[in-house]
Amino acid sequence: MRKLQRRAKAVLALVLVVSLTIGSSQVVYATSAQNKKSEAEKNLNDVNKKIDNLENKKEEIEGELDTKNEELVNLMVDVGILEKEIDQNEKQLKQVKKDLKTAQKNEKKQYQAMKKRIKFMYERGDSAVISSLLESKSMADMLNRVEYFNEVYDYDRNLLDNYEKTRKQVEDLKAQVEDEKKELETAKDDLKQQQKQLETAMANLRSQQANADTQIANAKSLASEYQKTITEQNKIIQQQQAAAAASGRSSGGSSGGSGGTSKPNSNASVPGGNLNPPKTTNVSGSDVVNYAMQFVGKPYVWGGKDPNTGADCSGFTSYVYAHFGISIPSFSGAQRSCGQEVSYANAQAGDLICYAGHVAIYMGGGKIVHAKGTAYGIVGNDNATYKTIITVRRLL
Repeated sequence: MRKLQRRAKAVLALVLVVSLTIGSSQVVYATSAQNKKSEAEKNLNDVNKKIDNLENKKEEIEGELDTKNEELVNLMVDVGILEKEIDQNEKQLKQVKKDLKTAQKNEKKQYQAMKKRIKFMYERGDSAVISSLLESKSMADMLNRVEYFNEVYDYDRNLLDNYEKTRKQVEDLKAQVEDEKKELETAKDDLKQQQKQLETAMANLRSQQANADTQIANAKSLASEYQKTITEQNKIIQQQQAAAAASGRSSGGSSGGSGGTSKPNSNASVPGGNLNPPKTTNVSGSDVVNYAMQFVGKPYVWGGKDPNTGADCSGFTSYVYAHFGISIPSFSGAQRSCGQEVSYANAQAGDLICYAGHVAIYMGGGKIVHAKGTAYGIVGNDNATYKTIITVRRLL
């Protein structure tokens, strides 16, 4: 009988040892899974911050590209105008050269005619003039003949002076037009140089943009891996909790409670779990939404902080909340840390929805109002899940 009792005690001791060993290994295994999950969550948070910074940098590059492109368009328009002016200048110069040749030819022709008349008069001598005067039939006739000789002289002199004056004016005009042509061509060369510099700057910006896209893609891929690790470790933790509960240990209740806390993982893509903190202000969420909606249709301006004249996403949200006495930074990355975290399932009107490089105001019913981008401006009634949600913040 004693032998049987000793054997029973030995078996019971063995069972206890095995149970303790299994329980200990489960605790160690669960702790390891929790550590891996925590590390993955930290890494995911760091990568998301990096993505946010890269998205902001990309937006800045896109803003610079838009500005440079506008400058390039204006510059090319100016080049086109100059080319037309140069073409008109060349036509004018061609006509001026033609007029100059005509003026020089007429001047020479008149000069030769005048020389012939002078030569004729002097070859005949003074007696010819005197004879002509003596042959006059009256004083009036004589005076007319004297006047005739003077008029011939004055005519030649005036005509020659006029031709000389015309030729001089045409030569001056030619020099002026040639100077204008040089100035226009110099201006065109300057604009071409500016165009070349702009195109080089834009090529560099596009290279930076492509590099940012690559970095964002790599970071998102890394974030996906971290999210996968978190999901896998959550499954391990849940399995361990289920195994602990089934073993009938006294800690089973707490394991069941811990299993309850893992419920947010059903919505792992939207951080926050089942968080639903109470409001800390008397501001109505519907009032915030109604105020924000009055800016729908206003332009998106990168770096802008006033939706009346144009604002970016974080400038828009900070402006709206400031209207109700709630001050937050005007930078999307910094706004992620404002207020209290809320799960998307518990999001209420007036809450702040944070994405990678973007923020919006939740309207309720799965809709948001936000400064969406240059091509859209400020938009209302957009789907809240059109991008991956990083976090939801309660500021009211």
